Amino acid sequence: MSEEQDSEYPLEMRPHTALWSENFALVFTDPVSRVSTMYSVGTWYHDTSVWRENLAVALPNGRLLASRNFGRNTAGATVSASLSRYEIIEVEKKVRLSYSGPTWSYTFEDLLRYGANAGKTERLELDVFFEATAPMWDMHSGDAADPTGLAGTLHTEQLGRCNGTLHLDDFEISIRDAYSCRDHSRGTRDVTNYRNHCWINGSFSGTRAFQLYTFKMHHIKGTALTLATVVHDRVHFPATIERIEYVNHPEEFGLLHTFLLRSALGDMNIAITEVLATIPESMTSPYNDIIGIVRDPHALLFEEPVRMEWNGETGFGWCERGYMREPSL
Repeated sequence: MSEEQDSEYPLEMRPHTALWSENFALVFTDPVSRVSTMYSVGTWYHDTSVWRENLAVALPNGRLLASRNFGRNTAGATVSASLSRYEIIEVEKKVRLSYSGPTWSYTFEDLLRYGANAGKTERLELDVFFEATAPMWDMHSGDAADPTGLAGTLHTEQLGRCNGTLHLDDFEISIRDAYSCRDHSRGTRDVTNYRNHCWINGSFSGTRAFQLYTFKMHHIKGTALTLATVVHDRVHFPATIERIEYVNHPEEFGLLHTFLLRSALGDMNIAITEVLATIPESMTSPYNDIIGIVRDPHALLFEEPVRMEWNGETGFGWCERGYMREPSL
């Protein structure tokens, strides 16, 4: 296996280290069809031969579809728990995400108040192809240190575009040139002292894009981890996060906000001008993510496809912000 394949494909032999996990994710938003999707698949902390898949789809009518399953179908270049397939078609360039099976329909208010309780199911068929628009970003390139114990010893992500179709019962929606980002991480994921984080990425109408990842922890003073890159003409420029806004309350979903990145290209003062949808998500300890609210001690995350502006250009991206008020015991 080549070095690129080793960093892209799921490990065949996974360590038995406590709280170790491997995770893949893909998000996309199509501002024309008003469809946005969040997909994640990762190993289960009790048994890393078991994978957990989460799929959430925001529809143009405001409905949120959600599905969650466990299984042991990962092999080779394909990551799969049960009903989904995340297939690496061409290393660092192309991925296919497909899902075929039941899904549940909710309102945002239901997910935030009651969680993803079972109910009437609908048939969902999703088939999209991701194609990269920028080189892979290795977050830990040159420095594998992770004081949070959350970001992973390997953590890569990549910007791209998704095209494909979504079928729900008897209607079809085309996904065309949708903004997308995918990521892959491995390592210990201890969320005990997690406090806040922002994972935000986006691309503008010209040749400029960005990615950022920042954490606060209850046991570390100040900002525990801050990583960012600015992409121009498909070249990465290391960046710093000079200003950013975290969330700290369940009512802080859908808020417009700004942040400032600084690189050799100058300052990027970016403004979120529209939140296209909000998908509430919980993160439990030991690490596991669940669509909607849960009763156990947890972190609450808001997954939000967004419209943004910078330097007179319009862009689209994905904003994930979360918090946990007290350390998990």
